[in-house]
Amino acid sequence: MTGHSERRTGALAALMLTVSTMGCGPRLVTAPGVAGRSVADAAGSGHAPGEMVTVPRGKFGMGCRATDSIDCEDDALPVHKVRLPRFRIGRNEVTWDEYAGCVESGGCKAVDLARCYVWVEDEGFVLGAPLDARTVTANRPVVCVTWLQARQYCEWRDQRLPTEAEWERAARGDDDRQFPWGDQAPSCERANLHGCANGPRDVGSSNAGRSPYGLHDMAGNVWEWTHDWYDEGAYRRLGQRRRPGGPGWGEVKVVRGGSFYEEAHDLRASYRYGLSPDFGYGTVGLRCAR
Repeated sequence: MTGHSERRTGALAALMLTVSTMGCGPRLVTAPGVAGRSVADAAGSGHAPGEMVTVPRGKFGMGCRATDSIDCEDDALPVHKVRLPRFRIGRNEVTWDEYAGCVESGGCKAVDLARCYVWVEDEGFVLGAPLDARTVTANRPVVCVTWLQARQYCEWRDQRLPTEAEWERAARGDDDRQFPWGDQAPSCERANLHGCANGPRDVGSSNAGRSPYGLHDMAGNVWEWTHDWYDEGAYRRLGQRRRPGGPGWGEVKVVRGGSFYEEAHDLRASYRYGLSPDFGYGTVGLRCAR
């Protein structure tokens, strides 16, 4: 594996992406961090690239806790106790700059917008639509990676994608809170959700929304791929298994956390969704675990 500290600052082969800018039409831009920019030069948000946080072993209640204002989805019921060993998980979502380092080294394939569903106003999610140029900046979360590309990136870092159970425990801790910061309703200070921005923010921008373990953007900004296949009835069949896992095969992979496109309800730590692993999405990124 080629670590970020070893990245060259000379001329490198450019990773080119077609994006759109407001009022300027499509244009080609170089993805951040590939044409001579070092990670240190690009780290405007002050976050440490690839920083990991330790989540201690323990038990938590996985699933949706209904309240007077929250109706639970069937796929998040029943709440069940899950015991997990100690693990580590990224403090931040993987950025464009970090992903570019993997592409440079040959460990990852470049993002292919032709296989990415991008939200287009008045049209919905359109396959192959251009990304807004503001989405493709060094410290914003990489999007449009397929599930396989996400896995390959984490493996390049000698890491892996988190399981669904690991992701939820890292997001909510052990006290069954609805959101990473507690039970208070989402706001633009706590999370990047619908109505806050036109796309992803720089990772780590919402300090007020940190999880109990200090993780950023576990609610909003972009959805995050997990290791597991999605199974709507997994919790009902799980019972009290100590270490859950998804089915051995399926059609869609679990994504967690919601995005800048979602309403507050979809940002709950228990909320589950599934997407085809064969495509990328302009609202989906990743973080790695170990």
